[in-house]
This record gives sequence, C-alpha cells and structure tokens, in this order.
Amino acid sequence: MTALFTAAELKGVLNNKNVRVLDASYNQPADAEGIPGALDFDIDDVANKDSHFAHTVPTADVFAAKVSSLGITNDDLVVVYDRKGIAMAAARAWWMFRLFGHENVRILDGGLPAWKAAGFPTARKTDDAEPVPYTAKTNNALLKQVEQVAGNLLRKEFSVIDARDTARFEAGHIPDSYSLPYTGLINEDGTLKPVAELQKAFADAQVTLPRPIACSCGSGVTACVLALALFEMGHKNAAVYDGSWTEWNALSMLPKLTGKRAS
Repeated sequence: MTALFTAAELKGVLNNKNVRVLDASYNQPADAEGIPGALDFDIDDVANKDSHFAHTVPTADVFAAKVSSLGITNDDLVVVYDRKGIAMAAARAWWMFRLFGHENVRILDGGLPAWKAAGFPTARKTDDAEPVPYTAKTNNALLKQVEQVAGNLLRKEFSVIDARDTARFEAGHIPDSYSLPYTGLINEDGTLKPVAELQKAFADAQVTLPRPIACSCGSGVTACVLALALFEMGHKNAAVYDGSWTEWNALSMLPKLTGKRAS
C-alpha cells in the first residue's frame, strides 16, 4: 500500500463526504489559497505546549481533541498536503495521524504545486468545521524517546538515520547514526522519488534493511520524510525520534560526535 495520492486521485474523491483534506504548511496566511475544502493543520498547535521543544507530539487525548475540532472522524480518509511538496510538515502530519492510530491517511505527492500543475482549481480555505467524535491511541512502535535512543547506544537494537544535511550532521550527531539528507529523496518538483531510487539512497548511506530504524533530524519534522520513504519501500514501522538533535544536543550528559560516521 502506498501513502501517496496523486493530484488526479485526490480530485477524483475530493467531494466524497468521508474525505478530509488538510494543509499542513508552515507559516501560511490565514486566508491563503488552497485546495477547495481544505482546513489548516498546524503541527506547532497540535503539539505538547508544555514541552521545551517545538512541535513535540501531544498526548492522544490532545490529538483527538484537535482532530475532532477539524470535523474528522476515525473512519475518514485524511489527505495531507504542503505548499512545498511532501517535505517538512506534510510528512510530519502524515506520521502523526499514523502515530495515533489513524492509518487511513495519505500525502498529496508534490503538494499544492502538483495540484496547480494539473490545472485543478484553488479556493480560499475555511476554518469552519463541526466538531465530531474522534478517538486516538498512541502506537508507541512509531515513536522513540531520548531514553530509548540513549539506551540503544549499548543495546544496538535499531539503527538511527539522520535526515539533516551533511554539513549539519558533521557538525554534530548522535553516535553511530547514519547520514541520509532528506532532500536526496525528493524530486525537484516536490514529489517523492521512485522506490528504486529510494532503495539506492538507503543502500548508498550504508543503512541495513530490514533492521528496525529510528529516524532523526533537527526537531523531528524532516525525519518523517525518511519514515515516508521507508513506508513506500515496504518498511511500515520506521519510528521517529521526536526530540531529535535539538533535544539530544541540549542534554550535556549525552555523547556527541562530529565529522563523518565512523565505519
């Protein structure tokens, strides 16, 4: 099963009563043009506001309340898009829905640019939605906390892959982690690369599959692009280290390495 929807596929189901479209773009104007009927999904709002770190995942109850307020039921197909393709917050939103047990979720491949390129109309988005019942349950297999990543330095139960660019990785990274910049997984038009190219990228990064994986980045957002790529490759349970490098680097007792990954 793919996590991706083409623009044509979304257009074909857009008016179905059980389809909900969410715009997860960062820092967009409230009255921005978007896909007709889309509502905003702000990962900085659907978050644990008590955390010291940005867009930390909330509790299942908080997530359920936010999603309920968007008029989404547990039976709905949710399609998430971004104004910049699949990168950044769209992939994070997709992963969050899966984290809280909503597997009927897709990403618009290529995002809003793909929708426009297909010649489909846009409209001013609305913030009007009737709250409906929604329940959420955390799938802990998709989430790694700092204690688990730290313990893995000794246990080596899973591989940690870092989605940041090479320069940032070499400036500081979690010991024994692999570098695989998320930008290398995305085409120039904002779509995800074909599976064969994704497989080559992971192989070139010396990542062993199907070994369990935790995806990391700066703050847990672009790590979700790695999780999406792995999903498309058939590895459905790749986890995300939510705090990622921002949290790891802030904790002085944790070891850090610089330079390239040691062989």
